[in-house]
Amino acid sequence: TFSGLIEDGLLAGALVKIGTGTLTLSGANTYTDGTTVSDGVLLVSNRNGSGTGTDAVQVDAGTLGGRGIISGAVTVGTGTGTGAFLSPSEEALKQLTLTIQSPLIFKADGTYTYHLSTRKVKADKVIANGVTIEAGATFAFVGIGNRALTPGTVFTAISNTSANPISGTFNNLPDGSVFTANSNNFQVSYEGGDGNDLTLTVVP
Repeated sequence: TFSGLIEDGLLAGALVKIGTGTLTLSGANTYTDGTTVSDGVLLVSNRNGSGTGTDAVQVDAGTLGGRGIISGAVTVGTGTGTGAFLSPSEEALKQLTLTIQSPLIFKADGTYTYHLSTRKVKADKVIANGVTIEAGATFAFVGIGNRALTPGTVFTAISNTSANPISGTFNNLPDGSVFTANSNNFQVSYEGGDGNDLTLTVVP
């Protein structure tokens, strides 16, 4: 975990996450030349400001997650890579909310890894100001527990704060479809919440 301040020096600063380990940024940072995840896991846990500086975040490979705040646009994948992941709770023990104050884009090789605990009736959430899901992007559901949930229970997987609808759908999660996981049936909607969120609703 790095809790200090990463800021520009004489030139604009950037951060590149390499190696297979996990780096957690717990403070607000102000560097201005962007963030790249090339391998491993980058987590943000800041409570104010932006954990990744002021510019965009590009996940080429590896995983971006955490419960913090990111001010710049986030792109998951390159379109031709071996796989890049967005996963608020990088492990299944806790379900977290990641806030992105700019647009979120999933490229064809991007995956949203989503944890839902039936025991806690709690799940991951990503808040983003505009969402684009390109053809080929996938949704990986990770369920914890087998408790039967009350029909009508709604989980918001992506809260889209933009006035625009979510553009596109995950390749394996069609709009209106129903899938079964961990002893429950979930119906998918990309028009949920206030009309433009990705929600999973428990159905009989």
